[in-house]
Amino acid sequence: MSSRLGKCAAILAIAASIVASSFTLALAGSFVEVAKQTGIEIVKDGTALIWKGPGGVTKPRGPLAGKKIGVLAASEFSDFQAYYLASYIGEFGGKLDFLLVDWVQWKFTRPNITNKGVRGMWDLSLDPIPVMGTGKCNAKRLEEANPRDYDAVVVMGGHSADVMVTEEKVHNFLKEAHANGAVLGAIGAGSMPLIRCGLLDGKKATGDAAVEFMIKKIGTFVSAPVVVDGKLITAGDTVDTPAFVRALCQAFDPSFKDPRKDILKGKRILVIAGEDFEDIELAVPVMEYLYRGAKVIMGTFPAPMKSRPAMLGLNVVQGNFGMTVPLQEIPDKYYQIKPLSQIKMDEFDALQIPGAFCPWNMVAARQPIEFLKKANAAGKILAYICHGPIPIAAADLIKGKKVAGWLAAADAVRIMGGEFNWEWAATVDGNHVTGRTPPEVPEFVDAITVALTSK
Repeated sequence: MSSRLGKCAAILAIAASIVASSFTLALAGSFVEVAKQTGIEIVKDGTALIWKGPGGVTKPRGPLAGKKIGVLAASEFSDFQAYYLASYIGEFGGKLDFLLVDWVQWKFTRPNITNKGVRGMWDLSLDPIPVMGTGKCNAKRLEEANPRDYDAVVVMGGHSADVMVTEEKVHNFLKEAHANGAVLGAIGAGSMPLIRCGLLDGKKATGDAAVEFMIKKIGTFVSAPVVVDGKLITAGDTVDTPAFVRALCQAFDPSFKDPRKDILKGKRILVIAGEDFEDIELAVPVMEYLYRGAKVIMGTFPAPMKSRPAMLGLNVVQGNFGMTVPLQEIPDKYYQIKPLSQIKMDEFDALQIPGAFCPWNMVAARQPIEFLKKANAAGKILAYICHGPIPIAAADLIKGKKVAGWLAAADAVRIMGGEFNWEWAATVDGNHVTGRTPPEVPEFVDAITVALTSK
């Protein structure tokens, strides 16, 4: 009797496994269809999926298609928010202009440059964003912009709202955009100019601590990631920027529901944070992983070389353009930081390598290369973008794989037996996921999602 029960249990377990596998494959297939919705071409090439195009540009379809979005920025804007908006407004079809309040002098360390010169809190510039080009966003002086041209006007957080709140030109621009029926938005402290203009009076809104006490007096403060009141959209802080963009999509397409929300719940993604990582290729994926419900771990390792000697001896990893790990704008309650040498294989499902010079530091430090070999042997997903193929090639794991990436990685891929193609925006080939360059971060994250939902 007990043996029969045992056999029945085994049969049921096998059946459950088959059903689960079928469901997973169906889910993966359905997400490929989601990724195609804004106009990207995804084709099967042998065992690989290839994101062929149009990658890294404003998409032809989506809830923001045909809409023009203006984002106000003065000195000390949020670098993280700027990177995210530049990546995802265009992903949903919107045309993005950064409107620069560049006539206000702010901080002797970041002198005013009268020709569209504003800098973020961590020193990002917007004209254009380094490594992004102009395929998904542009920058112009606010004085050269017409508020009637914009379907939505957004004010970023950081300290830039404090810089622009005194400026009558900003007030007039916001008031005219509002009178013309534009959607108005603010992230974190970005609502300061809207408060000055009286546009939050009697409204439900959210924001960070810099504006919370004021909103409570003039309207209704709601402790939520995003609050929508008519044509006003506010977000709590930087980490809520992905949800803010989705609310903006719903403002123009009320039927829009994003299937990406929480799709990676239960998944764990290790981001290898080495010195001189590409800022946008770390910050934007992390924000999007959190939005999609994944747990994020940052794995650090001692860099054999630091390009900023002032950072020597500090337990901080610095990116190419001023971001750091720990992340300046995302509280560490949202992610973990651990030395790569202490991370076990059962702690993550996928690892991601950002580009710039982090990959070269991985090769020079050697220990990360051994980590990659162990991760591959354990069947983990290896995701890498831009220069990211270099350490994968150095670990001799790239043979036979179809690889997207930056041109500087082409020789390493070719010599070690992989197939490099500059025309590809992203690929999924077995347990390998690749992305081309910073403008293709959304395609790269979608490709990672396809791989994770296929496991």
